[in-house]
Amino acid sequence: MTPPSRRLLRTAHRLATLPGPRLALFGVLALIACWHPLTRAGALNDFRDSHLLHSYEDAGTRTLTRYGQLPLWNPWSCGGQYALGSPQTRVASPTLLVSAALGARRAEPVVLWAFLVLGMEGFFRYARRRAGSALGALAAAPLFGLTGFTALSWAIGWLNFAGFLLLPWLLLGTQWAARGKVSGAVLVAGIFAFLLGFGGTYPVPMGALFVALEAGRTLYGMRGTSRWRTALWGLGTTALFTLAACAYRLWPLVETMRSSPRVMAGTPGQSIQTLARMMLELPAPSGHSNPGNFFLVAVALALVPVAVVLSRRSRYPVVVAALCVWMAAGYAAKPSLFAGLRTLPIYGTFRYPERFLVPAGLFIAELAAVAIAVLLVRAKRSPSPRWKWGAALACALVVAGWGVQVHAFTRLTHWATLLVEPPPTPPESEQPFAQARGNRWAQGYFLAINRGSIACGEAWPVPMSDRLRGDLPQEEYLEEASSGTARRVEWTPNRVEVDVAAARPTVLLVNQNWHPGWKASVGEVVSRDGLLGVQLPAGEHRVVLRFLPRSGIGGAVVSALAWVGLGFVAWRARARGGRQTQDARGAAPSGGEKADARAATGPGVRSGQLGPEALMVASVPLFVWAALLTAWHEPVARAVPRNPDGSPIQVASLPPNARRLDVRFDVPVELVAAEVPGAPDADGFVHLTLYWRVTGPVPRSAGVFVHLPGPEGSQRKNADHAVLGGTFFFHEAPRDTLLRDAFAVSTKDWEAGEWKELVGLWHASGDGSRISAQGSDGKPLQESRVEAGAFTVPPKPKP
Repeated sequence: MTPPSRRLLRTAHRLATLPGPRLALFGVLALIACWHPLTRAGALNDFRDSHLLHSYEDAGTRTLTRYGQLPLWNPWSCGGQYALGSPQTRVASPTLLVSAALGARRAEPVVLWAFLVLGMEGFFRYARRRAGSALGALAAAPLFGLTGFTALSWAIGWLNFAGFLLLPWLLLGTQWAARGKVSGAVLVAGIFAFLLGFGGTYPVPMGALFVALEAGRTLYGMRGTSRWRTALWGLGTTALFTLAACAYRLWPLVETMRSSPRVMAGTPGQSIQTLARMMLELPAPSGHSNPGNFFLVAVALALVPVAVVLSRRSRYPVVVAALCVWMAAGYAAKPSLFAGLRTLPIYGTFRYPERFLVPAGLFIAELAAVAIAVLLVRAKRSPSPRWKWGAALACALVVAGWGVQVHAFTRLTHWATLLVEPPPTPPESEQPFAQARGNRWAQGYFLAINRGSIACGEAWPVPMSDRLRGDLPQEEYLEEASSGTARRVEWTPNRVEVDVAAARPTVLLVNQNWHPGWKASVGEVVSRDGLLGVQLPAGEHRVVLRFLPRSGIGGAVVSALAWVGLGFVAWRARARGGRQTQDARGAAPSGGEKADARAATGPGVRSGQLGPEALMVASVPLFVWAALLTAWHEPVARAVPRNPDGSPIQVASLPPNARRLDVRFDVPVELVAAEVPGAPDADGFVHLTLYWRVTGPVPRSAGVFVHLPGPEGSQRKNADHAVLGGTFFFHEAPRDTLLRDAFAVSTKDWEAGEWKELVGLWHASGDGSRISAQGSDGKPLQESRVEAGAFTVPPKPKP
């Protein structure tokens, strides 16, 4: 390598290692990529998901800035819901302070920019250690940090998915924790706590998966050395501190999901060709389509073979990237790794396997960093000019790839449906809070007029009362109007004050959902068919209702103890390190003594402070958590399971017009009866109903197949589903009760004539085989299915 090129390489390496110039580069790249969102900051994103998810941030911001309260209860959504217990809210994150300072809508692109910078810097720090080159890590950092899915997430209102960019920080913290560093425990615990508060329904469980893999990778690299035991202490302590640090959000989430589980069914999958288009095809300038959703510039993939051939450092990222792609294929891959993952707790809520392309992009970018590192080393050491040209070409292509990556990111941000004509945001209206019928896909307009929406668009069954009203003259009233009067004194999201004059014992009703976290200064808080109520004695009372949930308050106490414990461990480590330094200065040992001292202390003591003592400290918050769970009891707010048409799933008896079938399957499931109308309704829908009974444990893979063959020459239709009424898998369904499974099919383009409904069970998420069945006479059913009924599609009217 010539002297000028060596000087240039040294200068580039020096700049890469300096945080100031490096962050300035990342900041400029992020600024260019975010220019479109930043110039339209404050505009309303009219995409339906954005309306729903942004309303949560808006509610949290209003609660903090207008009422001076923490965003524990959200009265503006679904008739009132527990904000900390809703998985997709990000009001428990420090980014809420940015929203409070700038406004919820103006803060979004600023937060997006910050995440991009954090993502690039985190990747640099992670890849620098794994690739062994600051320049290689710097070159590959924008390829991951500007991943296309982050832009898409912002465009459709899923800003919480920007949490994927913190994955390198988690892996870096895991490495530090395995070396016994307190900073590793702080980093892992802090990132997971932040992601949970930011609504990381996918980044958190996926991050936990890759942290576990990174821990295994690190332990494998330490096998046979004294550092292995230090790593076990460090990783175990980090796991306990992380669990406790997340309690403030984890406890409410677990409580909510246990009472109202989020059910995800189906067998989603994508072919390898589709996945390749998602990653490598340049996104369209506007609109929504799969190609380019996870864009990663092709130069990263082009460098993968270089890394594989020239470096052993490529083994792990190659394997994990391949596993990510396999996972991303979902059920289209045979066998399906994603199907196996969904059998684990929490991961059963995953709906979109293609999101594993984000971590796949991380490890592909790591391979690109390894390739550049190897080429630079070969160019420096080898006299052959081909290595110099190869390294120069690789660096030039990667730098050019930055531009392509930024261009693709910008295109994806243009997919946002932003209202730029005046007014870009709904006009504010100062009026007392009240519930309205609402619109789940237009909630962005309701908070501006201080109205709650009782039309709920959540992906989990929020416990909602059937007695919620959107037309009440006042929101607080007495159950029996003749028993007295009720007058609102003050209203805030977490506190409602009402003056009641009752001639006899009565119940004060508040037009919001009941939750066990509501406490009253007078009387007893009760649930009136899911509606918030207070049972009061006769007389005049000033009733003060406060929302003080056990999981929110108790979880905050546990998390605070975790951070106090981490602070104590860090203080002890620093004090111990200071004493060791003083001893070293006083003793001045010989060379051999120095070597013996290093061997005795090792990285677990000098650079690592996470040992048995730290593990004991980390256990204290968890013992407190267990004590709170034991001593502090609360009832549970459960959602009433309903079909999509609003009918209850559990029924006491069959309706008179149901046709008895009495089909028994080789699993403990009975198809008791069915309802099939004779013809579609006026809108062309056929409303079908099946009545099931589960009497024992059923495999997780069991689902319903519904085949609808029509007149000769027509194509058979299907209405298969693995979840009864959108609520229960068979293996989770209530036992020994009648389950009403109602669903509908549209016959808009169906041929006229008679159509039959053939029903059976199959292993929907397994091998696809059918489950044998016997009819009411005990004989096996042909093709393991029964005819539940038939209906006739009339001829279409001539235009």
